Amino acid sequence: MSDAPAPAPAPAPDPITIETRDQAVIARVNLKLFDDKNVKAMNELIDQAAGKSGVVAVVLDMSRVQIMPSLGLGALIQLSRQCKSRNQRLKLAAVQPQVRQAMSITKLDNILDLVDTVEAGTA
Repeated sequence: MSDAPAPAPAPAPDPITIETRDQAVIARVNLKLFDDKNVKAMNELIDQAAGKSGVVAVVLDMSRVQIMPSLGLGALIQLSRQCKSRNQRLKLAAVQPQVRQAMSITKLDNILDLVDTVEAGTA
């Protein structure tokens, strides 16, 4: 048996990361459960990044989100309105089937722009 210490676990990724690519702000949601608290934090980060001139699109990478409560869905509508007020498009990329189903049931898929990939959202 070795007396070497076990390696430290890798740090958890930030719940929300923001990057700017060309004229788009990309928000990556690194959470399984995307609740109202995290949506509000994300909205603040997006407001800071998307408030700069020249940004025409905000893309939300939803590939890791598996659970979206109703308050989170409502917060996405609010984010969509904020983007429209800045003349920006909001695109939700890589939405998982269970979240897509919730959006379909609530008819939010008719209001929100869903795309298959982040790249499709920035095009």
